[in-house]
Amino acid sequence: MEKPRRVFVTGAGFTRALVPDAPLLVDDFGNDALVETVRSLPKASQLLEAERRRHPKGFINLERLMTRLDTLMPYDNDHKAVDEIDFLYSALKDSFLRRISGVRSGKFASDDLDAFVAHCTANGAACITFNYDDFLDEALASSGIWNADWGYGFYCRSSSTAVSSIGGDRLLARFLLLKLHGSVNWRALLGHESPYALAAIVHHHAWGNGDVPGHLRPQVERHLEPDPVIVPPVLTKSGLVAQSVLRFVWTRAFAELAAANGVTFIGYSFPETDSAARVLFSEALRDLPGDRVEVVGREHTDAGKIALKSRYRRLLGDIPDERCFFDGAVEWIRGLDAVRCS
Repeated sequence: MEKPRRVFVTGAGFTRALVPDAPLLVDDFGNDALVETVRSLPKASQLLEAERRRHPKGFINLERLMTRLDTLMPYDNDHKAVDEIDFLYSALKDSFLRRISGVRSGKFASDDLDAFVAHCTANGAACITFNYDDFLDEALASSGIWNADWGYGFYCRSSSTAVSSIGGDRLLARFLLLKLHGSVNWRALLGHESPYALAAIVHHHAWGNGDVPGHLRPQVERHLEPDPVIVPPVLTKSGLVAQSVLRFVWTRAFAELAAANGVTFIGYSFPETDSAARVLFSEALRDLPGDRVEVVGREHTDAGKIALKSRYRRLLGDIPDERCFFDGAVEWIRGLDAVRCS
């Protein structure tokens, strides 16, 4: 029988700690450019402006606005208004994805990311993440103990197989990276319609791993659907059930959590609005004692610390104060030794 493993759960705060330019849920997603894009569209402009007025810096709450655009109201019955809402939804999603891909040109804490990978793999850990980016994927691939063909919990071919019969890495990964909301580097082969079959999805990286030679990248790109396979950050995540790949990944995540001997949450705020995640953790971790749960966040005020602990304790039981670390992901990682597994 396989030895129980510690499972790590990462949220947006994890990536932001290691990649300072990475976006948060409430952030600037090229908001001024979006205003110009929809200036001639009255309904779209109205909704965008209403969202920006809620924040002193004009930031957008991505989940709130995308939920409004994704879920039409009964009074959104004018065909022109519906078209404008659809257009703004598409433009906002594109801006969000550009923001994610754009941070690759900036600085990030590669040494700390490598240290986290070393700690996880030394303890045979699995990682469950709500993040779309592929910084952790790249660090894992560089470590030599993980490959994207098997490391996502399902068999995911390289995009190079779109133009070549050469297979990918056939070795099973020792570490699983289970991406509950999809990933920017998951793409569907051209011609397949959403929801996609598992066999239609390939991994296609912005970082070089030898899968796709540079001279073939334009040719491979033409064989892929333009949008990545993700569930946008909306409150009504019907895509979690619609997409077979996400049903598969969530099922694997449930099994990993249920078998875990401990769970560490890093940079995850445990939002009240994410009902699917709350059900997952409450059901999969129902038998895990509170002292086997570790919470890593960045909170400087007593009120913030109390609020974060309360959100976790309401769902996961009596987590001791000493299992809560509030100095952030980077400081927590730097305090690790690579073989620690409490």
